[in-house]
Parts: sequence; C-alpha cells; structure tokens
Amino acid sequence: MDGSNLLSGGTDQLNEIKECLLELYGYQSNNDSFLLEEETLENSIADLEQVMKEEIQKTTKKRRQEIETTFDQQEDKLQTRMKRIREKRERSKNAKVSQRIEVETSSLKSENEKLKLDAKTLFKQRHIPRFCNTKLFYALYSPSCFTDYILIIITLLITLLLIPCGIYFFLLREERILYLILTYVITVIFFGGWYLLTGNRTKGRFAEEIGKVRGFRRQIRVNKKKMAVIRKNIRKDRDESAYGLQDYDAELAKLDQERSEVAEQKKTALSTFDNSTYQIIVSEIEANYKDRLSEQRMEYDKVRNALGKSEEKIKALTIKIASEYEPFLGKEYMTLKRVDALISILQAGNAANISEAVAFYKLTLEKEEGAVV
Repeated sequence: MDGSNLLSGGTDQLNEIKECLLELYGYQSNNDSFLLEEETLENSIADLEQVMKEEIQKTTKKRRQEIETTFDQQEDKLQTRMKRIREKRERSKNAKVSQRIEVETSSLKSENEKLKLDAKTLFKQRHIPRFCNTKLFYALYSPSCFTDYILIIITLLITLLLIPCGIYFFLLREERILYLILTYVITVIFFGGWYLLTGNRTKGRFAEEIGKVRGFRRQIRVNKKKMAVIRKNIRKDRDESAYGLQDYDAELAKLDQERSEVAEQKKTALSTFDNSTYQIIVSEIEANYKDRLSEQRMEYDKVRNALGKSEEKIKALTIKIASEYEPFLGKEYMTLKRVDALISILQAGNAANISEAVAFYKLTLEKEEGAVV
C-alpha cells in the first residue's frame, strides 16, 4: 500500500491498521507468557535432573559402602580371632619359657638354697647374731661389689647428713652453729662407736665363720648371674620348636589365608560394582525419572516452538507496521488509542480521509493543550 492510498483512505484502512496492532499486541502478550513458561520448565527440568543425580550418588554410595562394610566385618572377625589365638599362643609360650627357665636354673637355685641353709646353720651353731648374715653387714664390714659401696654411701648420707640435720632443724628449739657442730660430733661418736663395737664383737670374734659365709654369699651372687644369663638366653632364643606352638601357628596361617581371600573377594566385589552394578543402578534410577523428564522436555519443546513462531510473527508484524504504516502516519499514531480516535473522527464526519482526520486530531490536541494552559 502506497502512502497516497493510505492517507486518502478511510475507516477500512484504519481498521486494517487496528487489526494489525491487535494481532501484534496479542502475540506480544503470548510471547511474555511463553518466556515465563519456558523459564519455569527449564528450572523444573534442571531441578528434576538434580534430584535424579543426587539419588544416583546417594544410592550408589550407600550400596558401595554396604559392600565394604560387609567385607570389613568379616575381616574384623578374622582379626579378632587371630588376636585371641596370638594371645593364647603368647601365654602358652611364656608358660613354656618359664618352665624351661625353671628346669635349666633348678640346679643353681638348689645350690643357692643349700648355701643359704648352710650359712644359717653355721651362724646358729656358733651363736652369731642374724644381723651378721645380711647384705648391709657385709657391705659395711667386708664390701666386695658395686652395690656394697652404694649401700655404704647411703648409710653415710643417713648418719652424717639426714640424722644430724633432722635433729638440728626439727628437734632443737634454737638454730645455732654450735648446736649443729655438737650434733655432728655426737652422731659421729655414737654411730662410729657402734660400728667399731659391732665389728669387734662380730667380725673380730667370728672372722673365720663370717669369711666362710662371705664365700657362700659370693657363690650365690655368681649363681644368680648365671641364672640371669640363662633367662636372657632362653628369652632371646628364636627357636620355638620345643614349645609345642605348631597348632597355634597352623590356625594363624589358616586365618591369615582366609583374611587374604576375603580381601581379594572384597576387591573383586567392588570392581564388579564399579564396572557393572553401578551402571545397572544408574539405569534403574534414570528409568524411574524417564517419563517425567520426557513429559517435561516435550512440553518444553512445545513451548519453545510456540515461542519461536510467536517471535517470528511479532517480527513480521513489526516490520509490516514499520514499513507500511509508520512512514506515513508516524510512530506516535501506531497505538490503539489514536487509531480509534482517528476512526471516531471519520465516523463523526469531521474528516473525509485519514490525512484530514490526522490534521483534525492534531488541531483538537492543540486546542486541548491551549485550554489547559
């Protein structure tokens, strides 16, 4: 339609423009609805896919953990049984080791008991005080080993430090240097005198008997060292064949083999799950969601197609209005309100054609604006 025909036209041409505008507005309104529905369906599909994905992750993780737990429980049971057997084996070994030590040191123990009895009998026959058959006595009067000298040092600390200081600081009412010196002098005289008197009455009178018993005690120490060496060697001995532990070892080997088999079965089961069962579970879950997803995707495609057609129609109508009507009437008249106003002007007989109707409409607007001012 050329411009002269349009501007010289009447209500038919305006109704044509009106129908074109109504159609455009209708498609634009539908287009907004399609856009909203498209977004809603996109979100719904994404949410459903996320729910499906989470269910797959949760289910496969749970099933895999169940497999691991089942085999781990079996391994734990075997470990517990092996621990109990090892404990029984260790107790049995310790008992056999103790028996072996008892047997191999029995002669030395018997000899020590005999030496102790001989010493006791000799002292009793000669009416020698029992104190003379103690470690402290031999340490003070006849030291012969390192522990004897340790006892001497401890005795000196007690008599020359602990006792005098205890008397001076805790028993005396006044603390004076003179009192401390007197305390030391009295302590030295008392214990020194006791030491010399005891030595004269025992070691001096019974030197032969005390010397003989010293030999007994020396032999007892030698025997104890021998027994310690025997105990150490027996405990370090790696040969356990004499202890009768074969049944325990056989059972432990059997349980260890079972544990290895369970570990291998676990590995196989997990591999089967990862390579096969996992896909089966995924397929089952996807099948449960397939119908709902397909339905929503079909609806989404339908809306997308409708949206595409709507946009094409809007594009065509917009181009038509812009190329056929706007150049002659102006963009400001491409509204339903103004087109209806132009139709009313023509129907009222105030104009013979569209061009006159536009001029009349402009004049009316100018009058209204002037009246307002």
